[in-house]
Amino acid sequence: MRTIFIFCMALGVACFLAAQTNTPSEISESPALAGTAGGGQTEIRSEKGGEFYLKLKTYIYRSNVRVDNSQMKLACELLTIESPELKEGKFNRATAETNVVIDWMDENGTNHATADRAVYTYAITNLATLPEHRWQTNSLVVLSGNPFVTDGRGNTYKWDPIIWDRLNGVISTTNMLEMKITNAPGAFDNTMPKAKPAAK
Repeated sequence: MRTIFIFCMALGVACFLAAQTNTPSEISESPALAGTAGGGQTEIRSEKGGEFYLKLKTYIYRSNVRVDNSQMKLACELLTIESPELKEGKFNRATAETNVVIDWMDENGTNHATADRAVYTYAITNLATLPEHRWQTNSLVVLSGNPFVTDGRGNTYKWDPIIWDRLNGVISTTNMLEMKITNAPGAFDNTMPKAKPAAK
């Protein structure tokens, strides 16, 4: 495996974990090009090289792709990162395809996800009429193609797709196939409460 590029600034995939919840007062560099929340660097490796369309700000990595930083690890066969320059607002997208595996840490421990495809999007949109600026952001991760997630508490989710709205802390699906919740603190308790004896 040869290293294609080592970034001191994280590219789009690192933002699966980097918390970006502030609404900007002006267009700023998107999380796809910002440093990771914990600092440090992100390393992207691939066996069959890549294509870098500098004018389009699109980067493609092929075969046994590995992304590593202090907060997450991602593996896939094809990774496409798009960070185009737009006159108004900002949009970024990272798409991991084929044998996608993601491991990341949060306050509950290590999370593990597998899927055929993972798409991360981040957008900054002006809701007002120019020249006024009123920015809204969104940050979504969509796992599809037999996605399976185990969270830090041991809960498992087999939904297709799994849609994670990172800014609002909401996970949703249109097709819930299976969900297993442990009895860890804070999880649902799947036992029935005992009935109180009838008063005499």
